[in-house]
Amino acid sequence: MNVGDVQVGGYLTDGLLKELMPPMPVMYMRCVEIQPTWEASAVGYLRHDPGLYDCPVYSTNFRGPTFVFLAQLTSKVDTSKWVLSGTALILQQND
Repeated sequence: MNVGDVQVGGYLTDGLLKELMPPMPVMYMRCVEIQPTWEASAVGYLRHDPGLYDCPVYSTNFRGPTFVFLAQLTSKVDTSKWVLSGTALILQQND
């Protein structure tokens, strides 16, 4: 899969059993131009692509006011699985 001229790969998958906070591999992130087909919402632009999960990113474990942005992660299964399980990315754990 390519994003612009950058080759990217990987997809969202289940963690191991009893692993509450599995680490996420280092990700390459970059800004892209907004496309006319994307829908503006209060939290960002939604692509409505069935292969992309709009994953919320929070700065700490405390969700809500620590929301930062939506990360669009590739998924090989229906994205409703990740919505129902409350999948999110946390930038820093509360120690």
